[in-house]
Amino acid sequence: MKTERPFIIYSLPKSRTTQRLIGGKIEKIWEGVSLFLRNCTTISVDEPTSICLTAFSAWEDDEHPEVADKIIADTKTIFGQPKTEPVSYNYPSAVPDTQTENEWHLEKGDLQKAVDYLIKGQPWAKFTFGPIELVVSYDFKLVDPETKMELPNQEETSQIIIWLSRSCCCSSDFSFPFETPTPFNNYLNKIETHLPFKLEQKYLRLARPNKNRTAYIYTKL
Repeated sequence: MKTERPFIIYSLPKSRTTQRLIGGKIEKIWEGVSLFLRNCTTISVDEPTSICLTAFSAWEDDEHPEVADKIIADTKTIFGQPKTEPVSYNYPSAVPDTQTENEWHLEKGDLQKAVDYLIKGQPWAKFTFGPIELVVSYDFKLVDPETKMELPNQEETSQIIIWLSRSCCCSSDFSFPFETPTPFNNYLNKIETHLPFKLEQKYLRLARPNKNRTAYIYTKL
């Protein structure tokens, strides 16, 4: 069942699923993410929906595979035994079965330890995959950063997924409870300096439920 009210959605197209996070080094990026969540959402940075740490073995053409092996071994020492499977499960046409990805699904209490581990390891060596990445997702409702009040009429939950690695990026799906440009632009002006990424207005759409509320109809703003 779809929402009753129209709303403005911000979501990247399938051809481009992520965008770069602002900040440079991981510690600055994480600070920006934390500030955004604290000032503009109903949650804080230590309330993620999911946390996944992944270390990759070297691809067949990567130099110094022993470096990737050491990263995996060091990560096991800190976070325990991971789930290990061939990378080709997720990239069937790209990599050989010999390359592995090692996943740790962490609890909330381990989040800061994982972030500190990524920060301490900078700069990470360059490999075809990885060599290590931390993926953290958050589901939330939006708030007014000035009043800290939750925006009314939010029927849809917003989400942001953060990748911390050699190149830090994010994927975001924001549902703004506005139907017309003026109040939306006023709100956007309030949160723009808090956003940990550059919001590209060409990816904003007005979503309206169809007559049967089984799907949305999208139009440009």
